[in-house]
Amino acid sequence: MQIVHFTDLHFGCEDKNALDAAAKYVRNLKPNAVIVTGDISKDGLESELNAACDWIRSLDAPAMLTPGNHDVPYYEAWGRLFYPWDRIRAAQQGIQCEAWHTDQWSIVPVNTARAWQLRLNWAQGEISRGQTAIAAAELQCAKPGALRIVITHHPLDWPNDAPIKGVTRGGLRGLRKLADAGAELFLAGHLHFASARLFETRALSIVSGTLSRRVRHEPCAFTVIRRLEAKVIETEVVHIKQGVCETASVRQFRLDAPRDAGAPAQIRARYEKACDTGHVHPSRQPQHLSSEESHERPDPAP
Repeated sequence: MQIVHFTDLHFGCEDKNALDAAAKYVRNLKPNAVIVTGDISKDGLESELNAACDWIRSLDAPAMLTPGNHDVPYYEAWGRLFYPWDRIRAAQQGIQCEAWHTDQWSIVPVNTARAWQLRLNWAQGEISRGQTAIAAAELQCAKPGALRIVITHHPLDWPNDAPIKGVTRGGLRGLRKLADAGAELFLAGHLHFASARLFETRALSIVSGTLSRRVRHEPCAFTVIRRLEAKVIETEVVHIKQGVCETASVRQFRLDAPRDAGAPAQIRARYEKACDTGHVHPSRQPQHLSSEESHERPDPAP
């Protein structure tokens, strides 16, 4: 099973060369699904949202979308208050937006974006107890052996090394509750930054880069996710430079593996270039990294 994870397309300030390269990559790879985790527009304009959803539909792959904070009428206070999601709901016709259950996966979307909040930076995310409970119940609909995935725009566990600082309200609580409910993979965006980290040994949390001109310390990027075995997930971070896709890193993670003191969080890693027409499969020779190198943090508090 292969899934391509895009996020933060930001139509309105999109990188057209990156979008063309990413679309070509998907058409050559023919993944089982494409997941887009929000901020598909810059200012939440109807024209931006329509163009972004047209691009997603053009990929000729089953696609799923959840919104981000830029997908509301960003500079229209009246719109943010009274019709924050009307435009994206109209634009996303034909794209999967509700929970998606197949023999291979159960993907549960949670909208962590808010049109307004009682805090200085309203653009940061939140997951409520009610949203967590609904998503946890939806995960119980997964078929035996299906990979259980939760998708949000904001990362529930904000990486320490992220280029912007912040916190998703209720994120750590929601992460633990959803892992308790069986979630094995969490996909998010918002940071314009690629990251993959284990939550305990039960789940993998992935953040992908942007396909816009709003890059932060790394080029336009996306992530390819492969389920190699029932409990082994491989991540390939693909950078786009001058319209060419290049593999930046390939890493493998084992879920639910017994952990000895000092054992590495990821089981294999290799860095290798790829051509612009698709994936170059990495070597399977193991290369162990320390927990510090894989950016693992202590378990969050309940």
